[in-house]
Amino acid sequence: MARPKATPEQREEVRRGIQQAAAELYRSEGIAAISARSVARKAGVSVGTIYTHFSDLTALMQSLWTGRVERQNAKFRALAQQYADPSERLKALMTAYLSFGVDNVDLYRGVFLFVRPESHETPDAEPLQSYAFPALLIEAVHEGQSSGQFVDAPPETLVQILWSGLHGCLALPINLDRVAFMPAAEMAEGTIKALVRAIAASGD
Repeated sequence: MARPKATPEQREEVRRGIQQAAAELYRSEGIAAISARSVARKAGVSVGTIYTHFSDLTALMQSLWTGRVERQNAKFRALAQQYADPSERLKALMTAYLSFGVDNVDLYRGVFLFVRPESHETPDAEPLQSYAFPALLIEAVHEGQSSGQFVDAPPETLVQILWSGLHGCLALPINLDRVAFMPAAEMAEGTIKALVRAIAASGD
């Protein structure tokens, strides 16, 4: 007799169980402990079941943070609408990004400090505009160039520079905790001023 088809609720329960198992392994043993076999064993499912719900292990790990990231993206979008001036909008978005990283260290570690093991497949690279935060920065930079506020260069290039600077402000104190870096919260204002000055048309 054929096994009854799982209901949507049952499928979602299995999916959540897989995510919970992966999250617990990640917290207790780190990314090196994440494999299809280890997650399946902890979740009490077969390896095949994992790939029924997730295309690969990277997709599984990223799914752990999707909801929280999208809620933050909504905050970025709402904030951007509050500033007509592109320079002020850029500063506000960058400030919000650093505050987000400082206030959500676990999420920032998982999403932006995730080091993909060599055994995991490398995903196809997507353009910066595919993601909410850099897309908002690109829009602000483009508008600022039109009004003469920012240097004439590809907006995507300038945004990559800005985002890299923000990321370094947050990541270096975490990754190189043996170095006496100032906390990211203390570096935030100076970092933003320096980055915006770097792309300002006037250079000041």
